[in-house]
Amino acid sequence: MTSSAPTTTTSASVVDDYQKIKNADRSKYRSLPLMTKYEFNQVIGLRTMHLSKGAIPLVDIPEDYKVQTNMELRDIALRELNEGNLPYMIKRTMPNGKLEYWDVRDMSLVAVTHLMR
Repeated sequence: MTSSAPTTTTSASVVDDYQKIKNADRSKYRSLPLMTKYEFNQVIGLRTMHLSKGAIPLVDIPEDYKVQTNMELRDIALRELNEGNLPYMIKRTMPNGKLEYWDVRDMSLVAVTHLMR
């Protein structure tokens, strides 16, 4: 029985990877910066979960605003997305196996406007 040591990720390697993604040549990307309904649901669900676990909202919220259900958290996540405050990246796998990374702030929401209610 062999035991492999767990791999550790240093903050320097994360920053290097982030810089590679941010500096990628998007003119070579094959997909369009249109958010799909699946990506939309994943981003809103993830942000709603973060807010439910105590994350600080990235939009201004009135002091008297009471969160009673997850729908209020979803509304906050939708406002954050509309205002371009979400710091998320979407990873798309192309049919040839290559990866494309899109910043949520750079994506068009025109295809998912009907979901934003």
